[in-house]
Amino acid sequence: MHALKIFEKYIPYLLPFLLIFFRGLADLTVLLIGMLFIYKSYKDSNWLWTNEKWFKFSLIFILYLLIINSSLSINPHDSIFYAVTFVRWPIFAIALYFWIFKSNDSINKFLVSLSLVLFFLILDVWYQFITGVDIFGYEKYSPGRLTGPLRNNPVIGIFITKYLYLFLTSLIIFKIFDKKYLRLISLISLICLGFITVLITGERMSIILFTSSIFIVMTGAGGHKIEKLYGLLITIFLLLGCLEIMQLTYPLVAERAINSVVYKLQNFPESDYGMVFRTAYHVWLQNPLFGGGLHQFKELPNLYGINIWDGAKIFHPHNHPLSLLAETGIIGLVLFYTIIIQILIKALIPVINKKEWFKLALLFNLLYICFFPFMTHFSFQHNWMNATNWLIVGFVLALAKKYE
Repeated sequence: MHALKIFEKYIPYLLPFLLIFFRGLADLTVLLIGMLFIYKSYKDSNWLWTNEKWFKFSLIFILYLLIINSSLSINPHDSIFYAVTFVRWPIFAIALYFWIFKSNDSINKFLVSLSLVLFFLILDVWYQFITGVDIFGYEKYSPGRLTGPLRNNPVIGIFITKYLYLFLTSLIIFKIFDKKYLRLISLISLICLGFITVLITGERMSIILFTSSIFIVMTGAGGHKIEKLYGLLITIFLLLGCLEIMQLTYPLVAERAINSVVYKLQNFPESDYGMVFRTAYHVWLQNPLFGGGLHQFKELPNLYGINIWDGAKIFHPHNHPLSLLAETGIIGLVLFYTIIIQILIKALIPVINKKEWFKLALLFNLLYICFFPFMTHFSFQHNWMNATNWLIVGFVLALAKKYE
């Protein structure tokens, strides 16, 4: 148990580093924490965490995948493997909730590390944007896409989005700034910094996600309605100023980040995303109740003779609900989002009872940026993104517990 105490003491410092920079290391970290938590529960004879309603629904979802979905899959062995490995995500989140983030000291350690990693990522992205290479010498993915320190992975914008809002939420909840006006200044400053940084990464969907989150957060900022309105108007004014400066100094960035986003939304059915989404929809119609099998989407369009995007090989639908529908059917979709709804209830009801509306908006936003159903996403089985998403779940539940 002494080794567990040492692990518990130092892992909060290491989590942001372990989960961001290397995909394989992130997956290994999730697995290790889950296994140690189960071992600790066994040694302490403490299994109270299994009574969590959202965790029970996670087990029901996994049983559905194992017993029904896998048996009907076009590749049962592969679907069984991914169904079994899904269990590490809820166990990881509940390990953070019940163990790693149990004390304020552990949460503070994590936040210190998170702040260092977050501002390094922002600094490195700007360095790469200005010089063409990041601090470690990694080149841009393309003229309009950045990677920061993630080598050839142009996904740095989604990491900055999620970790910046995680950091921002923590600043407000732990009342780092005593004065209300200081909290508002820090809120607006971080939002503007994050927005312009995500803008230069060239990730369209990250820009949309970050921007939509601004309105969620600002609905809770301030006390009276007039304060909320002033805060929102000031934020919008500053963001428009940032866009105008970017348009004048770096028109190519503005073209990709703004004009191309508007064009894609206006012509969505004929866009690449539109064709992927329509492909997923038609795949789902072939087996609407149970789907074609978890992790089998890349084979399903050819199997069903669906060729909406001629010559393209689509590996996944880039959207969690469509992925779940095509691979696990309407039953899988309902079961998965029942988990998410139960997490929302568990995390937000204590805050609602305290009538802490700003904190409610912040905590809701963290879960929104992980599981918002209409946003394009990475693969449902994407280890790297899932590690961050379920980290946020565990952290949100730990914060909400302080209100019970």
